[in-house]
Order: sequence, then structure tokens, then C-alpha cells
Amino acid sequence: MLINSVENLISIVILLKDLKTLKHKDMKNFMVILIGLFIGIGPALLAQKATPFASATVDVGKIKAKFDFPAEGRTSKNGSGYSVNVDLLNPKPKTVALISYYLYDPGCGKSSSVGAVAVTGKSKAQVWRTPDALAQTHIDGFYAQSVESLKAGFKTYGMELLTPEEFLDTEEKEEFFYGFDQESGKKEKTTARAVGMYVSATISNIKVCPYDEGYRPFFVVNEPVGASTGQNFVNTGIGGANRKMTSSLGYELAKGLGVDAVVVCIIVTRKPNNKKEDYAVDAVSLYMFGPNPLADGPDDKNRGQFYCGTRYFAKQLQFASSKTGVTSYDNIGNVMTVLSNKMGNWVINREK
Repeated sequence: MLINSVENLISIVILLKDLKTLKHKDMKNFMVILIGLFIGIGPALLAQKATPFASATVDVGKIKAKFDFPAEGRTSKNGSGYSVNVDLLNPKPKTVALISYYLYDPGCGKSSSVGAVAVTGKSKAQVWRTPDALAQTHIDGFYAQSVESLKAGFKTYGMELLTPEEFLDTEEKEEFFYGFDQESGKKEKTTARAVGMYVSATISNIKVCPYDEGYRPFFVVNEPVGASTGQNFVNTGIGGANRKMTSSLGYELAKGLGVDAVVVCIIVTRKPNNKKEDYAVDAVSLYMFGPNPLADGPDDKNRGQFYCGTRYFAKQLQFASSKTGVTSYDNIGNVMTVLSNKMGNWVINREK
């Protein structure tokens, strides 16, 4: 296709050079030929252009990841705090279960401003998100191009990242995992809502895992409607505490699966404009939870802690375009490499 496109381009250049020699009666034929050439070359050129997400993530060295887990506990000597002091992890985690890998679209919305209502006398509210079937297609595409990068990133730091087919190696573990009832001190939001002066609109958000890979979409955090933020947990304080969640996943689930820690991977995507079939990555996050190494018995409410959290804040970089017809999951593996390396370097070496 590329060769044909180049040949078409050369033909256009030749025709343009001869433009002055054309008589008026031949101009119509010239334009027909020119339009035909552009029809042939246009789709090829558009398809060759990388999406904004792929362009921004092509160079691993330029992908910026940040920590996204509570500061409270990172230097604690007695096991207190929402996050573990990694210096207390002895031995360091070796086997880690990837319990969740999912696409999360919290929805987008808009509503009429007070000024608009005053002018038109009408109040409007709209909310929307990625359709179910398309969300499944997207997460399948992201997963296929990233899971090996994730596993390699953890391996770099001496940790084996296990997928469900690997950590669910007995019937008892399967029954335990798929029957596990996660606890949380915070309510998981399952809808997006936009409110006008006199009306409101609501739609369910979506969390979908790769098809038939065995993952579950465990709740970690509620992303806001419309647009994500750079970090969710760094300066949360008491208002962001969710010890039930960290103990449920980091202690009860990890212990039941016989692993040292568990990891949740979340890709937040959006459909920014309800009138266009464009889709964007807003953020990609990895969260690791494990047992508190200094937990004081079964009655301790802080039995599980954050081990680490890393986040790539993409600010809605488009990966699917209605203009070009291109959907690309290229370089999501690069993002996973950066996130897993940053996580591993903190947990194993306490390096920022």
C-alpha cells in the first residue's frame, strides 16, 4: 500500500508540473484524475499516521510515571499507616498475582449552564460512555499488547507476575477467587450523572476485563466523571483511607491465593465527545497490595497495605479516531514497562 501511495504521489507531482500546459477543455479531465489519485492515496496516508497515544508513548524514556499510593506509612517502624514501609518486607515479594486487568470508563457528561437556560428557557443534561461491545474490543487489544511487558517488568526485579491461569492452579483456589467477596470502606460508584437546572441524566459506567482470561474487576478507586486527575492517593489523609479494601485484597485475597502480593491494573478510557466515535486513554494505573509485615493478629484492622501504586496520566490521548478510522493499541506495552519498573524499583530497592 505504501509503494502504491508513493507512486500516486509522484503522479500528482508530474500532473501539477504539466498544469500550465493544459487547455481549458482538458481541465475537467485533469481534475477527475487528480481527485482519483487523492482518493487512492488519502486513506493510506491517514492509516500511516500514528495516533496521539502511540506517538506520546513510543519512547520509553519519555513516558512519565508517578507514584500513586498514600504517603502515610511509608516510613513507619511499627506497621502503622495505609502504605507499607518496604524496608520491613523481609523477604521481598517473589510471587505476585495479577488479579485485575480492566478497562474503566467512568463516563463523560455535560449540562446546560445557568446562562444558557436563561437565554433558551431549556435545561439539558447528557452523559455517555464507551459502548459495552466496543469496550470489550478495546481491552482485548490493550491486553494482547501489554501483558508480556508487564510480566517482564516485574521479572526485572526478581518478582514473578502470575496471570489467573497460573495462580489458579487448584480447584480450591478457583472457588476461593471467584467466590471472594471484596470488602471496602468506600462505596464503589457504578453510575455517571450530569445535572442541569431542572433535569438530570444518569448512565452506568463500565469496567470490563479481557475476554476469557479469568480476571475480576476489583474496586480500588472511583475515577471522576469527565476527566481523571494526575494522582488519586498520594495526599489522601484520613479522608482517603480505605483499610477495608487494602486488607481485603492485600491480606485475605493474597493469603488465600498463596502469593506474596496482588496487583490491580486499570486502564481508564473515555469517549470525550458524544457526537464523535473518538476514544482516548485518560490514565493507566498499577496498584500492589500485600500483607502488613507487622500486623498484630487477626483482629488488627490494618492487616493489608499498599505496597506501591504507579500511574501514567495521559490526559485523554486519543487511540481511536473517527476521522482516520484507525484504532491502535500500539505502545501500551511501553507504558506497562515504565509502570512496572517504577513499582519494582520501589518495592525491592526503595528507589524513587
